[in-house]
Amino acid sequence: MIPKDAAKRLARIEAREGAPEPERWYLLVYEPADERGMREFVVAGGKLVTSRLISQFAETLTPEDVIGADAVKIDSTHIAKLASAFANAEGAKVGSLNYELTRDAESKSPVWRVTVMDAVGDQLGILTVDAAKGVVLGSDGFGKTPEADLLAPPAKVAIAERTAARRTKAASKPTPKPGLLKRIFSADRKSPGSDR
Repeated sequence: MIPKDAAKRLARIEAREGAPEPERWYLLVYEPADERGMREFVVAGGKLVTSRLISQFAETLTPEDVIGADAVKIDSTHIAKLASAFANAEGAKVGSLNYELTRDAESKSPVWRVTVMDAVGDQLGILTVDAAKGVVLGSDGFGKTPEADLLAPPAKVAIAERTAARRTKAASKPTPKPGLLKRIFSADRKSPGSDR
C-alpha cells in the first residue's frame, strides 16, 4: 500500500487498540530528503489515507533504524494468535492489542512487541516476537506459557526456512569434476571425423 521505494526503507510500524486488527496502521519510513529523516504513512480500511513528515511515534529516524518490508515475514495475524494463546493460558481473554515493530538494537533483526490488554483495559503482558521467524523472544507479565504447538510459527515461514537451508546446503556442495577417462570417453563428446 506504500510506494515500493518507501517499503525498502521501512523502519517502524505502530498500531493501537487492535481487536485484534486496529483501525489504523502507522508505517514510518526513513526519508533521506527530510531533515528529521522521517515520513509516516497511515493505512486504514486497507487503503493509504495519508502521508506526512511528522509522527507521534518518533522524533527522527536514521539509516540504522531501517528494517525493510521484505525482512518482515510475520504479520499481525500471527501476533494476535500468539497473544490470544498467552492470555488463554492465564485464564483471560484479549481485549485489545497495541502493536510495535522495530529493529532490535542488539540483533539488528525486526521484532514485534505487542502489549496485550484485557477487556477492561488492564495490561496482561507484553510479547516480543522475532518478525522474521515467528519465535517468541519474551513474554513479560505472563506467568504461564501456552502449549508448544500454539507457539509454532506459520507454516509458510517454516517452509521458507527449510527451502533456504536446502539451497544454502546445495550451493555449498562443490560439483564433482569427472575424471580424465570419463571426460575422454564421454558419450556426449563426438570424436573428430565422426558423423554422429
